[in-house]
Amino acid sequence: MSTAAHRKHLVGQSLSSDTLAQQDLATSTMATSTMASMDQQQKGHGRHERRLSIGSAFSARASMIPNDSMLLGTKRPRPHKIWRKKYIKLMVVGDSGLGKTTLVKALMSTPGERLQVHDGSYTPTEQFLRDPDSLCSTISWRDEEDRVIWIYKIQDTPGYGDDLNVERSIANLVRFIEDQNLKWLEMEQSCERKDDLLEVEDPRVDVCLFAIPPHRLRALDLKVMYEVGRYVPLVPVVTKADTMSQREAATYRSEVATKLSNPMLPGIREKINVFKFERDTLERAGITDTATPVPPFLVVASNEINDELNTGDPPVYWPERRYAWGIAEAFNREHSDLLALRALLLKEALEEINKSKRARYEIWRRRVLGSIKAGRKLRSILMWTIIPAVVCLQIGRRGVNIQHLRKVVCSAVDKLRDRIGRVSPGTTQLTQTVVTAVVPKPAQAPQPAKKGLWGLF
Repeated sequence: MSTAAHRKHLVGQSLSSDTLAQQDLATSTMATSTMASMDQQQKGHGRHERRLSIGSAFSARASMIPNDSMLLGTKRPRPHKIWRKKYIKLMVVGDSGLGKTTLVKALMSTPGERLQVHDGSYTPTEQFLRDPDSLCSTISWRDEEDRVIWIYKIQDTPGYGDDLNVERSIANLVRFIEDQNLKWLEMEQSCERKDDLLEVEDPRVDVCLFAIPPHRLRALDLKVMYEVGRYVPLVPVVTKADTMSQREAATYRSEVATKLSNPMLPGIREKINVFKFERDTLERAGITDTATPVPPFLVVASNEINDELNTGDPPVYWPERRYAWGIAEAFNREHSDLLALRALLLKEALEEINKSKRARYEIWRRRVLGSIKAGRKLRSILMWTIIPAVVCLQIGRRGVNIQHLRKVVCSAVDKLRDRIGRVSPGTTQLTQTVVTAVVPKPAQAPQPAKKGLWGLF
């Protein structure tokens, strides 16, 4: 290639490179201006969006979480609930052979469940006194709406008719109720308690389910109901109601209701303490006939289950008693009050029963703590006033005779204790404690010291 041609080629390359550089510069300038305009548009759009987010109700609602509308509405929000436990203890009392165990199974069972309930027909009274928890059955269920775990305990008791001494049977029942209250009182006052009382199992008795025999209400039954009702309210239930005709059942129901309001027994002038359900509660349980006195409840219970209904879809728990002339259905409202009783004890009246227990316990607690305080005052009076006066009087009359003085003080304290009666626990041991504190035993004379070797030391 010649020099001129080579020079032309270089000039062409430089021109082409300058052209490309100019094109690149123009392209970069256009891109820069485009980006700047886009930034300005975005800024303007952002200002427009901010104005919408502040001033537009549509954008404000769109930015809310669904739960926020509940917090910012006209009503106060509903607090979130945590799971808690509530305890109910049902004590079953009645004569032997009335079907108390069958009644409890029919009350508490569900389809496909074989509820294990303690049968106290052959339970000795000593076992009830020694370990009453061994006669207690427990069921529980969860209330998802209120987030409550209901723990239901059924305390069986030996039939009071097994003991010829009915006073002993009454004393055992009353002692059990009082012991459960004392357990709760000790837990309240215990300095070693680590859990809140809401988390501790409640041993107190809420209500007593009392089984009454059909056809005839005995004075013995009224006596036991009255004495037990002084400590816990009763729900009287007439068992085996299918052994009575419709007319007999209606007459017997009225008779029992009259006796409950007026027992007419020697030494009993008050009505028996029967748990009073609210009228609205009874209506929710299906009891709308105001002419029929309820309680007592006339029930039919059975261990025989209708398999067709029990295995159906949905399954239904339906106990019944089959006879040659027909079928007595436990949950048929025309045959029995068992369905209404189940609704009251397991659903509609649970809160009423629990509230009644707390109010009754507060009255009992004030009485017990007041008696303990009175006992302390009595001990203080005996210690610092009466006993010193008796001691000074005896010394002034006959001089100081320790043995005779102890006898006089003991006699004075015994007479005073007999007059005021038992005021508080520990008063029975008051005599010996006070006498020992006021009149100490005479000190023994010191023994002569033994001499050592040859009597010199």
